[in-house]
Amino acid sequence: MNRLPDGIWIINADATTLYANAAMGDILGIEAARLIGEPSFDYVLAEDVEAPQPLFDTRKRGDAARFHFKLRRVDGSAIWVDVQGTPMKNVEGEFIGIVGTFRVSEMQK
Repeated sequence: MNRLPDGIWIINADATTLYANAAMGDILGIEAARLIGEPSFDYVLAEDVEAPQPLFDTRKRGDAARFHFKLRRVDGSAIWVDVQGTPMKNVEGEFIGIVGTFRVSEMQK
């Protein structure tokens, strides 16, 4: 399925997509270019709508710990991924976004 082993998804401080590679598009079932400008939280299942905010907030504070998360594919199905979210900061040390690497979880395969 994936062209590369890891999806890469870069979001800004408002959680809007700045970049997604082809593998991230494959994970979500969408052409990667269509993700640009889209809110990343749109790819969370309705029942999990509150789940990403605490994770996003910990990244704002500098946490880069790996976590396991369920995303919503474009067709509405769920897909579990293992995520490494690394906070990005500008030269002044202010949070400006997150670089995330996503791999389909072994339990999903």
